[in-house]
Amino acid sequence: AMAAEEEEAPVPPQKRFYRQRAHSNPLADHTLRYPPRPQDMDWASLFPTFFPPDAPPGTPPARVEFADVGCGYGGLLVALAERFPQTLALGLELRGKVAAFTRARIRALRAAQPGRFGNVACVRGNAMKHL
Repeated sequence: AMAAEEEEAPVPPQKRFYRQRAHSNPLADHTLRYPPRPQDMDWASLFPTFFPPDAPPGTPPARVEFADVGCGYGGLLVALAERFPQTLALGLELRGKVAAFTRARIRALRAAQPGRFGNVACVRGNAMKHL
């Protein structure tokens, strides 16, 4: 019999349930929310292991050093996570279903390999919106 924690672990997502057209109009008025200022971004929700709530005062926050614009299904993010485990990498993907797949993929990897893949995350965003 499987332990309860193994039964609850997320299973890797399957791309066939997340298919979406390859093109999404970056000029369309998507209902995406952006923080008004960079310091208003909630990085702890994306990288909880790098932003512990009990961090000593004065500890400099971790910074995202890799940005994968148009990250798609997250192949580069996963490779970066393994190659640079102490470096934060953020994927930006405009297509909603594809971003959802990548987030599910990262959740499944984190659950299957505790202590790994905490340095990558994906958000749905339009990199061209505020150029």
